[in-house]
Amino acid sequence: MSKPQMTERQAAAWPEAIAAINAVDGVDLPEGIGYWDVIWGEETRPGRGHYLDARYNDGEHFAQITMDVYGYPNTSVAELDWLHASGWEECPCGCNDEEAGE
Repeated sequence: MSKPQMTERQAAAWPEAIAAINAVDGVDLPEGIGYWDVIWGEETRPGRGHYLDARYNDGEHFAQITMDVYGYPNTSVAELDWLHASGWEECPCGCNDEEAGE
């Protein structure tokens, strides 16, 4: 079974969706879909294409583009405020403070 591909309309709408997200002040996310985690929906009508749900997270921003097979995008972007990250020495929750566990 082959990997789903964008429909022609999705491919044409993708740059506009990226531009809409990057128009937000302080946001500059990559344009290439290869940088995004993509979940493809099941084909509801065989041969018509797949619903696209693309997500991107760089630690500062989380963005999502959803798009039907006809290329109508829904875009969103959020700034991330990390509450806990155990691998980060200066975790904001204090889990790595020397006093923790005492």
